[in-house]
Amino acid sequence: MCEVQNMLNGLCQMFSDAKERRNLGMIQILEKVRCCECGHRKRLQKVRENQAMLCGVTATSPSTTRILIFVCFVLMILFCAYFIFMARRYNHVRAYGSNACGSSFFYSYSDCDVIC
Repeated sequence: MCEVQNMLNGLCQMFSDAKERRNLGMIQILEKVRCCECGHRKRLQKVRENQAMLCGVTATSPSTTRILIFVCFVLMILFCAYFIFMARRYNHVRAYGSNACGSSFFYSYSDCDVIC
């Protein structure tokens, strides 16, 4: 069994080395190719830059980032305001019972007369 495993490992190593040599050969051939427009060897460099851009983190514009931060900030403020409103409503119901007049954004507690 050990000999078979060694033979398989050798075959895998041989095929991976052949694949690596083939890739290196293709890269060398592409580096020799000149650009049709200007005759320089910039073609492979542009491909590498485009690939690095696609594989790496894409940069977003600063205005998009600012808008996203602003929207998150506004949502946090709205959530805090809603939390305060709900806490106020809960405290009012606990203090005056469930028959106390309800509050909404258009009808505040100061307008409600609670008669005991």
